[in-house]
Amino acid sequence: MKETLIFALAVLLVGASAFAADGKPVSYKSGDETVHGVLYAPTGKGPFPALVVVHEYWGLNDWVKEQASRLADQGYVSLAVDLYRGKVATTPEMAHELMRGVPKTAPNATCTPPSSFLNRSPT
Repeated sequence: MKETLIFALAVLLVGASAFAADGKPVSYKSGDETVHGVLYAPTGKGPFPALVVVHEYWGLNDWVKEQASRLADQGYVSLAVDLYRGKVATTPEMAHELMRGVPKTAPNATCTPPSSFLNRSPT
């Protein structure tokens, strides 16, 4: 019985990840900068509602990308933006330094242009 439950759980976990949306690296202009992110889109024909996914303390890591992928699986186009410009923290100290290096205006400057980017996106 215990082995059956473990097997069923393993199949469920593998099956859940098999349906995750694939991300596509994208970039867009924000003032003089080019901002990078990962775009996830649902399967099927749109239009779909869209969300901007902003990472937390650690940066645009695999967990944040997984959450954006799950949102796509639920029918949303999701754009995971990268406030740390490609860096991902591996320690709390590094996360603190990366966060301190983000200008106070960066979140608005990084997250406002995606609305026009998403409006132009074919998904």
